[in-house]
Amino acid sequence: MATEVNSNPAAAMPQLQSLQKAMALPTIGAAVDQFGVLYTKVKGAHSLLDWALSTAEASMTLAATRAAPLLATPIAFGDAKIAYAIDELERRVPLVTEEPKVIVETTKQAVLSRISPHVTKVCGARNAAEQRVKSLKELSWTKANALLSTAYGQKALHSVDTGAMYVMQLLDHYLPPVGPQPEPTNEIVLASNDPALHTVQTVGRLSAVAARRVWANLAYKINELRNSGIEFDVRRYIAALLAALHLANVTNQQHEKEKEQEEKETQNIAEPTPVTTSPPASQPTAPPTATVLKTTPEGKSGISEKANKQ
Repeated sequence: MATEVNSNPAAAMPQLQSLQKAMALPTIGAAVDQFGVLYTKVKGAHSLLDWALSTAEASMTLAATRAAPLLATPIAFGDAKIAYAIDELERRVPLVTEEPKVIVETTKQAVLSRISPHVTKVCGARNAAEQRVKSLKELSWTKANALLSTAYGQKALHSVDTGAMYVMQLLDHYLPPVGPQPEPTNEIVLASNDPALHTVQTVGRLSAVAARRVWANLAYKINELRNSGIEFDVRRYIAALLAALHLANVTNQQHEKEKEQEEKETQNIAEPTPVTTSPPASQPTAPPTATVLKTTPEGKSGISEKANKQ
């Protein structure tokens, strides 16, 4: 059953001022135009889509036409409010009345004007810090060259070169190069031109050679073990190594404790506690011999005889 639709639905629909004002804004107008172009492409992509969308449009138009007389008062009130809000927006932010390109460019310039001072400060601080670090590095390098140019510095530099040669000989003897192992070919600056750079390059080259030799020989030994049928588990080896280190640490701590205990005992023996001696008790003294003789009868007679003779 066909439904009769008003041939001119726009005449039955109320004219909304808010819609007209919104469509007058360039940004909204451009967005609506883009959406209209996309909708037209989608609608014309297939006949089934065209039929479905056309039916939906007719249903929405019929519903809006029948509901318009019933909702005229609320729609008019809401339309007035939205129109007033759009007017206020245009008054407070005149930029919304400009074209989208102008809005984008103005917003970009405003953001840059706000951010650029802070970015400039950060860049200036970074450049100043880099300049200070560079100046400090140059000053330190110059000072190091000045120190190495002295007599003691030359002796130290000679010791470094001699030690490097000796270490290289030890590496060649105990850790010879295994297989096609590239050696560092960078030329070292002469000590007379730049002593500090010469020292740094010498030590760096020695460290690189030692590290390469150690890892190459370790890999060679592991491959030998595997070729011999001995499976080498790196995890178990590291776990055993850590356990051995832990045991050595515990044993060392135990030895230190025992040593401290022995030192305390030695100090106690070397410093004996003082012994307090009490004075001896008073003992009765024997009377003198003369006094004993006086008290005896023989003594008395002898005394009397001496007196008579006198």
